[in-house]
Amino acid sequence: MKRIIFSLMVVLVSLTLSFAQDGLKTTKITVKGITCDNCLDEVKEALVNVKGVSSVEFEKTDFKNHFGIVSVKYNPEQANLDNLVEAINEAGFETDLNKQAEKKTGKVEGAVAKINVKGIECGGCVKSVENSLKKVEGVKSVEFEKKDFKKRVGVVKVVYDPEKAKVKDLEDAVLKVGFEANDRKPEKKHEMKH
Repeated sequence: MKRIIFSLMVVLVSLTLSFAQDGLKTTKITVKGITCDNCLDEVKEALVNVKGVSSVEFEKTDFKNHFGIVSVKYNPEQANLDNLVEAINEAGFETDLNKQAEKKTGKVEGAVAKINVKGIECGGCVKSVENSLKKVEGVKSVEFEKKDFKKRVGVVKVVYDPEKAKVKDLEDAVLKVGFEANDRKPEKKHEMKH
């Protein structure tokens, strides 16, 4: 009798585990700005680091047209679509589900500079520029308003404290990572890792 009860318990536990596995959701997201294998790696790494994500796989990539379709399997009790989109945005890419994850409506005070950036080819380039600008003392927010990877140009909006930073400092930060800023050319151009 004990063996039968034990066997039933084992069956119940394994059924519970298989139902828990079936609780995973799979979603497909079109990611914009994908131009190389490096871009794919950045998106995968960002998504894998979201709590609850169990697998990430690109089903389609089109470097020429700058996009990829990623399939993400995740536990809906730990993650949701907003978390996935936010992770992709933070890696420097956009999705078909947003225009930079429902912009946080909280106006940041300070001076505003718009810098024309030349040489950006993918979301990784965008991230390099954003990260470099965020390191400048006095910068409060950085956001690309326009990006055209085919033409390799973009406009980045920077809100900063004019007591601590000047537009030249912001341009220098863009030049430092190898991109043109307001027609100022960098000493060393950004290298794409294709």
